[in-house]
Formats: sequence, C-alpha cells, structure tokens
Amino acid sequence: MLDPEIEAALNDQINFEQTAAQEYLAMAAHFERRNLKGFAAFMKAQSFEERDHAMRLFDHVFSRGGCVKLGSIIEPQSEFASPKAVFDAAYSREQANTRAIHDLYGLADDKNDYPTQTMLQWFITEQVEEEEWCQEAVTLLEMAGDNKSALLMLDRRYGEQAEKG
Repeated sequence: MLDPEIEAALNDQINFEQTAAQEYLAMAAHFERRNLKGFAAFMKAQSFEERDHAMRLFDHVFSRGGCVKLGSIIEPQSEFASPKAVFDAAYSREQANTRAIHDLYGLADDKNDYPTQTMLQWFITEQVEEEEWCQEAVTLLEMAGDNKSALLMLDRRYGEQAEKG
C-alpha cells in the first residue's frame, strides 16, 4: 500500500509534469507564430514526453493501490523575447523538475518505499538527459547571437531531432 505522504507527493509530481507539458506546448506555439517550425516540432515533442512522464507516475500510483488527484494547471507563459529566452525557460523548468524528483526520491527513501525508489531511478536518469539538451541549446543559441543564418540552422537541427524522436 502506498504511504499517504508519498501518494500526495506523487500527485504533486504528476501535476508538475502536466504543467511542464502545457508550458512546452505554449513554447511550441510561440515558435509556430514565428515560423520556426523546427523549434516548434521539438517543443511539441517535449510536451508529449512530459505527458508520458505524468502517465508513468499515474500508473505507478494506481499499481500501488493509491489514488490520483489531479490539480489545476495555470496558464503558461506564451511570449518570449527570443528563442534563447524560450530555451532558458525550458532549462529552468527542467532544473526545477530535477529538484522535485530528487525530493520525491528522498521521501521514498525516508519511508523505505523501495518500489517508488526503483521507479524514480528512471526519472533521475531522464532528468540528466533533459538538463543536458537544455544546456546545449542555450549554449548554441548564445553562440548564434543575432545571426539569422545560425538561428535557421539550429531551427532545422532541432526539427530533425524531433523527427528522430
């Protein structure tokens, strides 16, 4: 049986993941409006990935006899000063998500909830990858600066990444 405190924390994380999915979709819309289709496709893929993460947690709660209680999602930011600002926001979101996953793992450890710890190992590994792509994108966009050719090259690159999955 799932500890009530862990159940509540898992529900919070489900909401956190759903919020991230909505934020990434808003980022995709921002890029679509600017005709940066590659960046838009990449952010749409990130949105779907965050929804998948929420469903992993959702399934875990039910597999442990818990109950999922969904919370509200506030309207995400939809305007950004630049492509770099979008990826800066994504990086901040992923860093916050990493902290939340680590806190959840710490709680599961404190409660000797080994099944939840095992499930969260996947998320811990995933967050390393998530922060890595964000950092790389921010660095590349910093190097590109105001160079429109470089921006278009990066837009194409991230679109190709989205297609590969």
